[in-house]
Amino acid sequence: MNFIKRGLLSITRNKGKSIILLAIILILGNLIAGAISIQQATTNVEKTIKERMGTAATVELDYDSIWNSDMTEEEMMNVNPEMLTLDMIKQIGELSQVKYYDYSSRTHLGSEHVKSVTGYEEEDIEYENPYYETNFMLKGVNYAPIIDFEEGKNQLVDGRVFTNEEVENGAAVTVISKKLAELNNLHVGDTFILTSAVIDYQGHQEEILDSRDLPLEIIGLFEPVTVERTEDENNQHGMWDFMDMDKQNTVYVANSIVLDERKYDIEKRMELDEEFRKMVEEEGDAWLQEYYQPIYILNSTDDAQAFAEDALTLVPEYYVVRHASDQYDSISGPIKSMSKLSGYVLIVSVAASILIIGLVVLLFLRDRRRELGIYLSLGERRGRVIGQIVIEVFVIALIGITLSLFTGNLIASGVSGTLMQSDTTSQDEFYYYGDDFTSNLTTSDVLNSYEVELSPTYILMFIIIGLATVLFSTIIPLIYIVRLNPKKILM
Repeated sequence: MNFIKRGLLSITRNKGKSIILLAIILILGNLIAGAISIQQATTNVEKTIKERMGTAATVELDYDSIWNSDMTEEEMMNVNPEMLTLDMIKQIGELSQVKYYDYSSRTHLGSEHVKSVTGYEEEDIEYENPYYETNFMLKGVNYAPIIDFEEGKNQLVDGRVFTNEEVENGAAVTVISKKLAELNNLHVGDTFILTSAVIDYQGHQEEILDSRDLPLEIIGLFEPVTVERTEDENNQHGMWDFMDMDKQNTVYVANSIVLDERKYDIEKRMELDEEFRKMVEEEGDAWLQEYYQPIYILNSTDDAQAFAEDALTLVPEYYVVRHASDQYDSISGPIKSMSKLSGYVLIVSVAASILIIGLVVLLFLRDRRRELGIYLSLGERRGRVIGQIVIEVFVIALIGITLSLFTGNLIASGVSGTLMQSDTTSQDEFYYYGDDFTSNLTTSDVLNSYEVELSPTYILMFIIIGLATVLFSTIIPLIYIVRLNPKKILM
């Protein structure tokens, strides 16, 4: 009789043993399937969240490395890092990983002509001196389409963005928020006036030394792109309101306009304040040097590591590359916990499966010593006997693996969801805020992106791992068959 047919008949004739082996494989298969499901889900979450965070990167001074170094306090105070020059910024922008980039010079101005968005219900609050409230952030751009709009942080709702000529020539035009425009009854084409004030901050009473107006024509209105807040996130309304207020008061202009206002402030202060003038002269041109904050949009989140390595070769010492996805480590606590736990479960369950299935099959074969001895004594080759046992085990294993493919997935979904929600209750919501890396993502967003599903990758990986585990588990029984002596068995 064909050994394949013998193997299939053996499964049906030994129903009790087949059911026991099936139950063991099903139980162990659920553990393996559940662990693989969670691993796949956590990997997908990381990819999804990092894509939502974007591919923005920047180069900035690494203050942490300076303060955490072995230098003494005196040595730290004497550290004078070289400034990041415009040529360096442009060289980094030419790297192959960069899709497009911009560099921004910024300053804060006030105004005695327009009101800023305060976030308070009473918008008519009056200050004793309006110059003290420098609520407007003048944000310079060199990339005319404006990266914040290209990357979906803001949405243009009226008018237009800059042209290349306006940016290059430093045209007195601006793009402001729709809410700021409505508060001051302004529209596209109107003039928006800010005030640049030179303030003496010495003593108890601040004194305005000089001031000048900065008239800007409004060419566009934008609205910040926000996400819907949940009930728990509303408890953090203070941070949300601050972030929104800062966005609403951002005034986009060409970089040269910002530099002109900063230059005016320093030069006028030197002219009116003798002590300040002496300090600037002693410290050299550092005060008058142009400073830009670069922002690079990469082709993909996968380019982050290569970009960081290449960029650091072009910048001075004490600089570091920051990437938008760096935030992920701060909000992915529950996901990382589950990924780590599932990794341990997968290793233990595979090892346990190899050991348990191997011992069970070996015990069953010992009960069939006489049957196997007869096959061998009748001239059946050992290879065909081994093939019969492999077929028996693999047919049962295939049934068990198929069933556990679905049940393990369901168990993983329920258990991991409960464990992550429990882990989240002990963690505070995290909000990341930065000039160019503003993100509303929280731990809740990470949990909402977590989903255990029957993906083709999961099915393929589970079948490969499951069958490989069964194959290794049959090694010990196969050695037993090879060493059988039919004469001793039948004597």
